[in-house]
Amino acid sequence: MIVLVIGFAFQACISAVSLFTLKESLLQARTAEVKHLLESAYSTVDFYHGQAEKGLMTDAEAQKAAKDAVRAMHYDNNNYFFIWTMDGVGVAHGSHPEWEGHNLLKPPYSTRLPVVSYMVAQLVATCRSPQKEGVTTYRISKFGQAAALDKIAYTRLFEPWGWSIGTGAYVDDIDAVFRAKTISLLWIFTGLISVTSLITFVLGRDLSGALTRLLACVASVANGELDVEVPETERRDEVGLMAWALLILRDNSREAAELRLDQLTGLPARKLLMDRINQAAASSARSETYCALMMIDIDKFKMLNDSHGHDIGDLLLREVAERLRACVRDGDTVARLGGDEFVLVVVNAGLKEDEAAHHAEALAVRVLASIARPFHLDVIKHLASASIGITLFKDAAVPVESLLKQADLAMYKSKQIGGSASHFFDPYMEAAVRERAALERDLRVAIEEQQFQLYYQPQIRADGSLQGVEALVRWNHPLRKMVAPDAFIPLAEETGLIVPLGQWVMESACNQLAAWAASPETAELMVSVNVSAREFQQAGFLDRTLATLQSTGANPRRLELELTESMLVENVDQIIAKMSALRAEGIGFSLDDFGTGYSSLSYLKRMPLDQMKIDRSFVRDVLTDANAAAIAKTIVALANTLGLNVVAEGVETAEQRDFLASCGCHVYQGYYFSRPLPLAAFEQFVNQTALLVAPHGI
Repeated sequence: MIVLVIGFAFQACISAVSLFTLKESLLQARTAEVKHLLESAYSTVDFYHGQAEKGLMTDAEAQKAAKDAVRAMHYDNNNYFFIWTMDGVGVAHGSHPEWEGHNLLKPPYSTRLPVVSYMVAQLVATCRSPQKEGVTTYRISKFGQAAALDKIAYTRLFEPWGWSIGTGAYVDDIDAVFRAKTISLLWIFTGLISVTSLITFVLGRDLSGALTRLLACVASVANGELDVEVPETERRDEVGLMAWALLILRDNSREAAELRLDQLTGLPARKLLMDRINQAAASSARSETYCALMMIDIDKFKMLNDSHGHDIGDLLLREVAERLRACVRDGDTVARLGGDEFVLVVVNAGLKEDEAAHHAEALAVRVLASIARPFHLDVIKHLASASIGITLFKDAAVPVESLLKQADLAMYKSKQIGGSASHFFDPYMEAAVRERAALERDLRVAIEEQQFQLYYQPQIRADGSLQGVEALVRWNHPLRKMVAPDAFIPLAEETGLIVPLGQWVMESACNQLAAWAASPETAELMVSVNVSAREFQQAGFLDRTLATLQSTGANPRRLELELTESMLVENVDQIIAKMSALRAEGIGFSLDDFGTGYSSLSYLKRMPLDQMKIDRSFVRDVLTDANAAAIAKTIVALANTLGLNVVAEGVETAEQRDFLASCGCHVYQGYYFSRPLPLAAFEQFVNQTALLVAPHGI
């Protein structure tokens, strides 16, 4: 019996020590958790201070943005962050915004709210300590409750603005765990005294060992060792709960350490976004609700950057970020992938797929409307639009990268129809992607095997004579048959295959130009060859072109290179220098699709051009659209002023031709005169008449 009593007493001591060790470890874990949580608010304030230092915001704007952000940050449902000045004036408070702007250390608040005044005094005093940060405890009631409870707070001084930034967490759950454990042990001692010695010894040793291991892990996490393995997570008791709490703390600490905010907008960047999507997937699996992933791309953003500079573009991106934040709910995520691409992660979108789709579509409408409102960027007023791709998910069955790809495909579909729209992901899009990959493979083979041929579209003067032809590439695929240029030219541009394809076109056109020189009917023809921006900007383009002329024997004065207006935005001086060098060899230049781009007239007058082409989109509407007619007249007048020829593309009716002739345009190209013809048909077209006379006796 004595041995049993001694063993019981010893066991009771072990249990008591274990209990107090448990409470102490829980308090330590809670303190460490509060300290690490504070880092998110402190990092947010530091971010906006950095924006002010960089001149991206005024100090007042940065402080307001920081206050708004900290006030909106909550965790664990009822916990929040707060900011006080060192004099006790409220700056931001996540639970009591009415305290902001008031001194809680002075009457009337100090007398009306003595508990709160004491709390503020404790926090400010901690920040005035040599460490300028630390832990403080006080008793204060939870929101909506009367009873005061113990709370652990951690505060840190943000010296640049003299702010005491802090947060706290109640510890009543720790007391509940402690009381439950105590009652459990007393019950065991009362009911099972005969076996208490053995059970208590085993439990005590187990508990003590687990706590020792957890305390060692807590110490490691507190020291910044965030890759340490957390023991005891497989347990289903309080130790297991504490182990899971420590695991969450470690992961949150790791997230805080790895946190990368986009420096321009303050939004989560790619790494944090991926984690948020994973969290949303895990949450949706538990709640069986759908989530939505939305990819947002700003339409024609590059045009704004090219026209007004990157500073204006950055202003737009920051404004877009703020508008997107205003469109979503708490708990949703707004992130920036880079460039002008943003991502929304929408949680709890609906229990059913159609409900979630309706929710996402309504959000997309709000986003499009928000972005459509005018932006006031420095001295300019800018109208923007966006293209949105949406995909829904319910759990982690689809990898994050695949979800992003789905949303990107849907967004690209919105781009294809002109932007300012939203589309949901459709599995058929994946088939389109596979088809594009197959087409790219075939295009590479086609270039290697030279499956292309040139077609020629006549350019007719007002008197009916043939001025020249535009050489147009066609792809006669052995299985696909004739592939439309709209299907493979953009693909060649995107993949860089336009360079070898363009060289083949140049060589073929020059060979034909040399062959036509031997016939009186075709010796004076001008041959126009389209040159892409990617080709023209190649370092060896000039030398290759001159070498091609020399090897084929073509007359450079009969060759005209067609450049698009949009390629003249970047490196203008280099482009003009290259044009001048080719012009010195006798090669002419035509500016294609004039009026659809955004180049400056100051550049236009410096360029060694011979000809401008009115884009077919204007020619098509000259009889029905007053704006198109006015643009066509303006282009002709401008060309005449600069001493340039004008060619109208896409002329399909006599009425269009007559209108253009009345404007002063005297060269036409379009189906009214002839479609693009293969070589044999074009030569037959030339041979049928010595002087080409347009239909209806022009």
